[in-house]
Amino acid sequence: MRALHPLIRAEAADAERDRRITRRVFRALVGAGATRLLAPARLGGAEQDLPTWARTVEDLAQADGSTGWTAMTTSATSALAWRMSDEGAEEVFGEASSVAAGTAAPLGRATEVEGGHRISGRWGWGSAVPLCDWVAGGALTDAGPVVALFPAADVTVHDTWHAAGLRATASHDWEVADVFVPTRRAARAGEIHLGHPLAAFPFLSFLAVGVAAVGMGIALRAVEEIEKLAVIKTPQHTSQPLAEQAGAQLELARAQARLCSARAFLHAELAERWEQTAAGRAASVPDRARLRLACAHAAREAAEVTRIAFALGGGTAVFETSALQRCLRDAHVAAQHTLVSQRVFQTYGRVRLLGEDSDDRL
Repeated sequence: MRALHPLIRAEAADAERDRRITRRVFRALVGAGATRLLAPARLGGAEQDLPTWARTVEDLAQADGSTGWTAMTTSATSALAWRMSDEGAEEVFGEASSVAAGTAAPLGRATEVEGGHRISGRWGWGSAVPLCDWVAGGALTDAGPVVALFPAADVTVHDTWHAAGLRATASHDWEVADVFVPTRRAARAGEIHLGHPLAAFPFLSFLAVGVAAVGMGIALRAVEEIEKLAVIKTPQHTSQPLAEQAGAQLELARAQARLCSARAFLHAELAERWEQTAAGRAASVPDRARLRLACAHAAREAAEVTRIAFALGGGTAVFETSALQRCLRDAHVAAQHTLVSQRVFQTYGRVRLLGEDSDDRL
């Protein structure tokens, strides 16, 4: 995906202004397979394992946070193919250019009818939904929650995404009204029609990994930008370039150490959990809690590293022409996501100290 970086970076300002990635960038992502990283190979997907996926998302987010987020949410949605019937997966993902995204939270109301359900509801955080052919929405049925796939033509998008960061993700509210969804187009937790470790991996942990990977990529970009700036910038009232100043050297070194440590923790935990799942062994509650801790820690460290890089950039960093200000906003918005929020640290503490079974939150 590194070959896409020049295009992504060149169009990032336009994407920020329009609050959605540009058509050129979106077509490039689709053409490179970035929206189908987790889909089955038989449907034209890359069928990546989760450790590889996390690094791919991180790489795209290093080019631009919103683009990385778009690739993350669309490719994560492509993983629903592993939880659908063969017929449903072929209908949604059979076309090579077909892209899906949506909101997994079960906010829809489902009424059972012959052959499926009629669903109504409104969802928030619909990242990339305006760009998609299919839209995924969680809904509650009598048999439990499902993620239903709606044709884009049945979806109404509301222009609500006026946010501080990740502005080009087009994460608007969206809704459907009394739409029929056949059973074949509903993915249900616990149902694995095409046996694959991805379908058995804890769902919330899988999504949290994606959020954390975006944060890591943004922080990598922030470090890259301040390293380049430090060589050419001589702050006011000084005679030395920023790169030659001891304070800047120390701050950058500490930030780099924090970033590398958080990345190592995240990737090590993910690799262990993936190997465990691939071997057919279910992860324990403490195991899942530790992976979620690594995700939340990565997101928060990413936000802090971008803050340090931004501060080192001084007045230069505040202008819209500086990638540092966008990194600062993007990383902090990503860290606000509920899957990597402060609550995750408390959940980990309760699991470890009180032995609580917080399976529903992991």
